[in-house]
Amino acid sequence: MDDLILLHPPSTPNVDLSADTGSIEWDYSAKLVRQVMKRAVKHYLRFSDDYTITSLPKPLVGRQYMLYLHIPFCITLCPYCSFHRFRFHEETAVNYFKLLRREMRMAADLGYRFTSVCFGGGTTTIIPKELAKTIDLAKELFGADEVSVETDPNHIDPENLEHTVGRVNRLSVGIQTFNDTYLERIGRRLKFGSGDEQYAKVEEILKLFPVVNVDMMFNFPGQTPNELAEDIATVRKLNPRQVTCYPLMYAPFAGHTFGRKFGKAGYDSEAAHYRLITQMMGSPYVQRTSWAFAHSTGTNIDEYVVDHEEYVGLGSGAFSFLNGTLYANSFSLKQYGDRVSAGMTSATKSVTFGQYAIHQYRMMVEMFGLRGCPSHKPFMEYNALRLLGAVEGKGRNAVITPKGRFLLSVMLKCFYNGMDYIRESMRRGLTTADERIIRMQALSAE
Repeated sequence: MDDLILLHPPSTPNVDLSADTGSIEWDYSAKLVRQVMKRAVKHYLRFSDDYTITSLPKPLVGRQYMLYLHIPFCITLCPYCSFHRFRFHEETAVNYFKLLRREMRMAADLGYRFTSVCFGGGTTTIIPKELAKTIDLAKELFGADEVSVETDPNHIDPENLEHTVGRVNRLSVGIQTFNDTYLERIGRRLKFGSGDEQYAKVEEILKLFPVVNVDMMFNFPGQTPNELAEDIATVRKLNPRQVTCYPLMYAPFAGHTFGRKFGKAGYDSEAAHYRLITQMMGSPYVQRTSWAFAHSTGTNIDEYVVDHEEYVGLGSGAFSFLNGTLYANSFSLKQYGDRVSAGMTSATKSVTFGQYAIHQYRMMVEMFGLRGCPSHKPFMEYNALRLLGAVEGKGRNAVITPKGRFLLSVMLKCFYNGMDYIRESMRRGLTTADERIIRMQALSAE
């Protein structure tokens, strides 16, 4: 689940999962942080059209940045997914990759260098040869030595492996659940096969990449503790180097339909399921963020733990956060092609934040990364979380409690939900013409 708007807390200490988890519940504190976050997201995330932007700002001397590249294509569209994507059209996708590489060259011309590159989607591995060209260019232009790529079980095949093994450091595979009933409900069993079939595919590649991450969802409507426990036991048996467990989040356009069809996911069950996950995800795993668990030894590349406060997002629907301003790239493929082929940035909307808002955001992100003493600590917000039981200890000895991990999970879920509405509003009004990039737009790209 790597769509960026990026959240990158610094590297975190290992977290003791033997700590008391009985405080994880849907109580007044969880309700309070949810309401506060909903209001904050609504207040701050107010983008304005800005078609006068012709270029992103140049990088600041001495500052490190991360690069995110968005590939917005899927063979079929999952009904719950809120990320920016279109149904796959080969000519459009090939042209898109060409334009994306041109946009990368534009960023390099501005002076940007990145050691870490993350590909998200969509399905990033949808055209393996084009992905490989793009990875190679990222390494050539930026000296990137850490490459993270998302994929799905259908794209674990010889052709994809030929173009990713040796190029990709971290492969993140979206499984979501091994339970065939829930795979059927979310439209993934027909697309990707049974839980057993997906397990077998991932098992084959565990030793081919330095890090394999498996994405898991919890709190499906009607999901019982025993069903979740079976999922966690299965992923532990699979034993990937990293596991990310996050609560089910509906796309705004799908929420009501999904809820009517399958029922609503309850808040009480979300807390109970989160408590069960933290109890079961012990050794050899340690908790790295509120959602991510990793082997305690060996190489680890955390999608959230990258030590970059600012990032550049390239591609349709990507976001950049630079110098206190959040930029949103055009969600129209046609407009994206027009702008990039003309040598302009694809960013068409922006919102600028004050320093206090940035401190609030960074505090949330760092605490989500289990830093009890974040480098950004707005007095009122930090102490409110302390009073709610999210933090114990002081100074460098401060730690995020089990209850705090859940509260930060609730906060991040609200933040993502807010971004879902932003994405939906930006896609509103798109026509079939916006889903295509014609050959003429890509002719000058390469």
